Amino acid sequence: MTVLRFGRFELDTAQRKLTESGNVLRLGGKAFDILVVLATSAGEVISKETLLAAVWPDTTVEEGALRVHLVTLRKLLGDRTSGRYIENIPGRGYVFVMPVEGSGVESLNQAEAKPQVLQQRFPRLTERLIGRDDFVAETAGLLSTHRLVTISGAGGVGKTSVALAAAEIISAAREVLFVDLASLSDEKQIAPTLASLLGLSVVIDNAEHAVLEALAERDLLLLLDNCEHVISKAAVIVEDILATTRLVTVLATSREPLRIAGERIRQLPSLPVPPEDSPQSSLLKYPAVELFVDRVMLSSELEDFNNPDTLTAAASIVRRLDGIPLAIELAASGVANLGLIHLVGSLSDPLAVLRRGRRTAPPRQQTLRATLDWSFDGLTDKERLLFEYCAMFAGAFSTEAALTLSAGVMAEEDFYEAFDGLFLKSLFSVSGDGKYRLLQTTRSYTLEKVRRGDQAHRLHASHADYCEKALTSATRDWPTLLTADWMRLYSDLIHDIRSAIHWSFESVESEELGMRLAANSKVLWVQLGLMNEQIQVLDEALKRIPGSAHEGTETELDLRISKGSALYHVQGYSKDGDALHEIDRGIEIAKAIGNVSKRIHANAARTAILCSHGRYQDAINATLALRDENPQVPSHVFSAMLEHNYFFNGDLAHARKELEGSLDDGSGSIRRTANPGLGFDQRITGLAVLVFVEFLEGNIATAMDRLEKSVQEAEDLGYSIASCLLLMLSAFPMASLVGRHSQANEYLNKAEGLAKQQRLIRWQQWISSYRNGLSEADNHDALEKALAGLAALRLEYFLIICGARTPTAHVERALQGEAGWCRPELLRLLAVAKFPTNPELAKNIAAEAVALSRKMRAVFWELRCLMTAYELSPRSDQPTIVDDIEAAIAKFEPESKTVDLSAAIELVRSAPCRSDLAPANVSSS
Repeated sequence: MTVLRFGRFELDTAQRKLTESGNVLRLGGKAFDILVVLATSAGEVISKETLLAAVWPDTTVEEGALRVHLVTLRKLLGDRTSGRYIENIPGRGYVFVMPVEGSGVESLNQAEAKPQVLQQRFPRLTERLIGRDDFVAETAGLLSTHRLVTISGAGGVGKTSVALAAAEIISAAREVLFVDLASLSDEKQIAPTLASLLGLSVVIDNAEHAVLEALAERDLLLLLDNCEHVISKAAVIVEDILATTRLVTVLATSREPLRIAGERIRQLPSLPVPPEDSPQSSLLKYPAVELFVDRVMLSSELEDFNNPDTLTAAASIVRRLDGIPLAIELAASGVANLGLIHLVGSLSDPLAVLRRGRRTAPPRQQTLRATLDWSFDGLTDKERLLFEYCAMFAGAFSTEAALTLSAGVMAEEDFYEAFDGLFLKSLFSVSGDGKYRLLQTTRSYTLEKVRRGDQAHRLHASHADYCEKALTSATRDWPTLLTADWMRLYSDLIHDIRSAIHWSFESVESEELGMRLAANSKVLWVQLGLMNEQIQVLDEALKRIPGSAHEGTETELDLRISKGSALYHVQGYSKDGDALHEIDRGIEIAKAIGNVSKRIHANAARTAILCSHGRYQDAINATLALRDENPQVPSHVFSAMLEHNYFFNGDLAHARKELEGSLDDGSGSIRRTANPGLGFDQRITGLAVLVFVEFLEGNIATAMDRLEKSVQEAEDLGYSIASCLLLMLSAFPMASLVGRHSQANEYLNKAEGLAKQQRLIRWQQWISSYRNGLSEADNHDALEKALAGLAALRLEYFLIICGARTPTAHVERALQGEAGWCRPELLRLLAVAKFPTNPELAKNIAAEAVALSRKMRAVFWELRCLMTAYELSPRSDQPTIVDDIEAAIAKFEPESKTVDLSAAIELVRSAPCRSDLAPANVSSS
């Protein structure tokens, strides 16, 4: 057994027990593990990385989680002055400075120290909830019989804590989704925020519709926290959710009820306080007193609540604070500095003044303001300064973010001292992932202080500057981090981006910063599925451009490219003209100012739009011209823009050549794209082209094997746009063409699920076309209606899926375009259609199709066209065609299997005597 002794404490690592003077102390598992690691290496500096690896060996967490448990330890050990037990060494780590005695002072056994990983979807309470057990249990019970329960009450009364405790009970059997509405400044952001939390990427105007679809069959508790400042819209959305779902229940917290049908309102009162004439023996039975005593004991060793005078003072304080938990906790945090008796006096005057304040203000709000005033005045200068900086964060923030934001005015050592002080004074709320946030009432109070002071501009400017740096990091990390890890680090940043842009646009002096934030945040908007909101932000920025100093500058360039890229996804084909207009203006500016890199990025966006409209040669010409103008730029930079356009233009050789450069440039990273705002991944796009090139060249086994691996790679990437591109442009059509219809349907279903979940409009239109091609092929009117809306690339794919069942006019329409990649197949379909009325013309068209397929070296098309040529030819020509078919079969990679190949092999096998060949029926494939 390993027992360590330090000061009045004894740490038994085998029994996992910490005692103080013989009394067992309550200590969480992770805090215990941290203490063991530090105590067994007393005197040595332990880096935060080492601590994180020892305590969380199987998962990645923020340093904030570590800091939470370190502060808990300091509270428990009575470590109020820096360095008594655990000391922070800035830039290096932590050291246990108290001498340690005992046996086996060494690292813990791995199995003993390994913590359990708990997946959390909502914040957990870090301290004991006092006086609310019955209310919590009743609330949890009501959620089994009522679909909407609203916890209503005054600010600071503890609505969020009670709701989280009830959700903790519910989470044992049901999924819980926590939505913090306090971070939203506009009620229009509710539905997009819900969509992002549900994993949707909403690229249509009606985000609420997407949320309702996603929740239709979900069995979960939706916890909407802090509804009061967006109460009208929140009520509408909750009413719609309850009307359109079967299993979703809603737990809301708000200072006022939602006032909709079926709402069960639970008014959360203040904690009971002892009446003035209460006997001493009964004081600790009142939850308000119990809460105050509990919180004081966490931060001070000097108060003896066995003393009648001390207990009477505690009762007086909670009585004057009207039993409001937040006010009580804030008051308790001041005991360590002022002492209990002095605290009573310091609260008297402010409370008395505010109670005689504005008559229309709720009494509890006045009392809370008094407590906040006292709390703010009781902070040190460093704590007050840091508190104002932290109030700039609109949502959750990490320790590192707060450190970065305040770096210009505070040394690192001062920061950690002030940060720990604020945390110990309960001015930060801690989320389940170790991040922090200010309570809404506290943040509003502090922002009001900032607005009335003379440092508002400096604070907001620092916050906007922090946002700009954070966006740089988010863009830098995008290619190298897994989607889940990237989202964990950067998804909360969107609240700060909104806030910073809003502030920046309030004055001419700061609007340039707002423009830069609007232009450079495209990765965040795209990944969170908020591109409709992004367009609104971009419009706000662009309307400030004409006549300004930013006209024709890189700022306008970035805004134009960002808007064009967003329009491409949000509005689909109908607004591609507007998207091209924005991108072309961006190219014009890039050319004028000589920014080659941005010009290349803009051209990447432009070629994607041109390609979707079948303008392959235009895209190729523009890219080659740009490459010729800039010989200093490595040629592989242009490969991603050329590979797919060469392929669709029918030049398989050049497509393969460009693929080598593109795939080489796209290797070594999790994701690559020349323009993150377009949402395409360079490697996945390259693989989509490569597998189809291999396929048409006759390497069927290699192509289908590589296709399956590519589909899995795209799925692992967690990037729905990339997956849909691969599934729609390669996987589904290839599986269909070889006759693997069950697999093709699986690919289509997978794409449909992603497109529906993420609301990817372009790919939903593709899927609709494919579904029509499969289900409406024998319904002439329905087929004509579906085909009428198709053009260019979508039409080309539709025709090769439906085959000879499609009307001849649409095949001829497709042949008028640049459909080089499938032109032999289109000619074959035309030959089949013409045969009944003009056999000679059909024969010539089939011969043209064979010749073109050979020129392209597209073996797959060649065999298919030869089989049709055989069926359309007179008996005298068939022996020669059989020889050609046999030669084509030999061009296929061994182990290749397709329906066409099997039929061709059977034809050659059954025709040993070329002169005795029997006529065959015209294929309808």
